[in-house]
Amino acid sequence: MVEIKDSKNRRFFDYWQSLPRDQGCLVPRKSSFLPEEVPQLLPNMLVFEVISRHEIKIRLQGTAIDEQYGQSMTGGNYLDYVEPHRRDVAASAFWQMAEHPFGIVAELDQALSSGRYVTVEAIGFPLINDTGKNPIIIYQSNEIKKSKRPDHDDEGKLKWIYVLSRQIIDIGNGAPVFVD
Repeated sequence: MVEIKDSKNRRFFDYWQSLPRDQGCLVPRKSSFLPEEVPQLLPNMLVFEVISRHEIKIRLQGTAIDEQYGQSMTGGNYLDYVEPHRRDVAASAFWQMAEHPFGIVAELDQALSSGRYVTVEAIGFPLINDTGKNPIIIYQSNEIKKSKRPDHDDEGKLKWIYVLSRQIIDIGNGAPVFVD
């Protein structure tokens, strides 16, 4: 049983699970995800296009996440917001999710340049790109509590992210070994 703390994340999980799939396919198509069916989830949604090991394009970042980070990262390369020494691991995580389909629930501490420290629960799943090109990964991320981590000296709107826990969600393909 997957432990999901946030009610919006649970709604996202249930909605993703309910999406139709092509026969024999574990992953729904991007076109089956209809935002109008879950409008309450849109402010906390992130949509990524996995282009290469060096580019994970942020196709959509919800308005609540814009406010949390103090900026919109839509259109940017997600890896530009990851600490340089963690970029390969972050890229590998996205590729692994796309190539060996699985979902993930993670609890993350985040320091924001506004001085706020938060803990979010993020849940993500792959979608098949209807164009047949680059994989799509969709996330829902919601604040679950204030973080107690100390300040760091980094600059930028999103100062740092620290992974507190991670659960792999087996969607029918087995749970891969995830190395962080």
